[in-house]
Amino acid sequence: MVIRLFLSAVSAADLDQLIAMFKEDVVPAFEAAPGCLGIDLIRAETAGVGGLIEGGVIIRWESAEQMESALSDPAIIQSQDRVRALLRREPLRKVYEIIS
Repeated sequence: MVIRLFLSAVSAADLDQLIAMFKEDVVPAFEAAPGCLGIDLIRAETAGVGGLIEGGVIIRWESAEQMESALSDPAIIQSQDRVRALLRREPLRKVYEIIS
């Protein structure tokens, strides 16, 4: 099993819009992907530098191969592109293998 971690930040004014887009657009696209075991939106409890809200997405996958295949799906690409328009910091992407 692998986890894909995506971290960035949004302005506080865009947070509600981001949450709505995540629930209405991103979650259904990922949940329809074979091998996706779940997706969660996370955020820091307090604002960071410049008043930005730091946060990210954690996506659990059965395998790295299924993750890579899903990330090329047009529905997933489009949902990610819409969210990226709200980001105020270059995203950090990491993939981790669950070992225990």
